[in-house]
Amino acid sequence: MPIYEYVCPKCGHEFEQLVMSVSSRDDIECPECGSAAPTRQMSVFAAREGSETSALPAGGPPCGGCASQGACPYNG
Repeated sequence: MPIYEYVCPKCGHEFEQLVMSVSSRDDIECPECGSAAPTRQMSVFAAREGSETSALPAGGPPCGGCASQGACPYNG
């Protein structure tokens, strides 16, 4: 189920809406003014820089490391 971004041409409110199906895109209303004509916007995507191992806190993992293989989210 995609999340679409909308802007209301009547009041200018920007909002996101989870859309269950293609046909339900026609039923979107502005949550601020109730206008039935919001315009779908181009979404930007989020990107992460680096690798998971570069996301370690300074000084290493907060748990100090673990002996189990694959169970630790900080295990590179």
